[in-house]
Amino acid sequence: MKAVLYLGPENVAARDVPKPKVEAKEVLIKVKVAGICGSDLEMYRGHRLDVVPPRIPGHEISGDVAEIGKDVKKFNTGDRVVVEPIVSCGECRMCRLGRYNICRNLRILGVYKDGAFAEYVTLPENRVYKLPKKLSYEEGAVLEPTAVGVHTAKRAHVSVGDVVVILGAGPIALQIGQVARAMGASHIIMTDVLDHRLQLAKKLGADVVVNVANEDPKRYVDEATDGEGADVVIEATGLSKTILQTMGLVRSGGTVHIAGLNVERLVTEPPTFFVNGLLKEVTVEFSRAYSAGDWPIAIRLASRGQINCGALVSHRFSLDEAKRAYEVADKKLEKAVKVVFTP
Repeated sequence: MKAVLYLGPENVAARDVPKPKVEAKEVLIKVKVAGICGSDLEMYRGHRLDVVPPRIPGHEISGDVAEIGKDVKKFNTGDRVVVEPIVSCGECRMCRLGRYNICRNLRILGVYKDGAFAEYVTLPENRVYKLPKKLSYEEGAVLEPTAVGVHTAKRAHVSVGDVVVILGAGPIALQIGQVARAMGASHIIMTDVLDHRLQLAKKLGADVVVNVANEDPKRYVDEATDGEGADVVIEATGLSKTILQTMGLVRSGGTVHIAGLNVERLVTEPPTFFVNGLLKEVTVEFSRAYSAGDWPIAIRLASRGQINCGALVSHRFSLDEAKRAYEVADKKLEKAVKVVFTP
């Protein structure tokens, strides 16, 4: 089969590789759409030292069941499906608590196991979901960042009436914003440095969007809260400067939630992030991927039209166009938001 291989920093190529074999409790999926995620780009940039090339990246997937293992019960050949792309041990304490996203032996598709930038991929039956008929394959591939949005908003304890600030307007941030609205947030402010992403954030329901290259979002937060600060501030870029910015935007007793994948050193002198958090008695939370129950919620929200997944897809490429696809996604060319492969 054809697949995209990560061969080293900024080095990807389409190659012919063996088709994966199907184990007894696995499902073989013919990939229809696979999205490039920010974590795929971190690998491409050479920041994921835990990844040993060659590796097939990709974990945002929709497709059709092509073959099932002999012990698979819930699926048949031809079923339209999406996947929860993490494989956990099922035995450690966190797995038993339903928090398998922080399993001691976690394997992430496309990182520690070959992923979805290929014609076929295998996953355990318990990590596969049927794709509702009303959702397209493209919408299905965006359910993965939507599930991240569900998990993040839940971990941030977004409540009815909250003023929520989201720093960043990338695909996951856009889904966090939509989920926060569905959970009852009364006022959502989103920031970014790319106008086309802010325009999409506005279209998807943000009340105020701020290009932080030109304006300070604090003015808008103060206007919305009579100077008190936001109830919840969610950092979704993974940049040290935006992590530091959170404490100036959150109210005393509020919540700062770090959702961005950060590969930088968080260095402050003086240590303003920690001192300001202490003085305001702020709750600081973190999230990783999704845990038990998040995917069914994401699927229901999208099926009922409460979350728009399709609006994020901006570019489509074949596997043979891997270099260009990564270039567009990495450099955010041509107003890119979500770049997908269509094997």
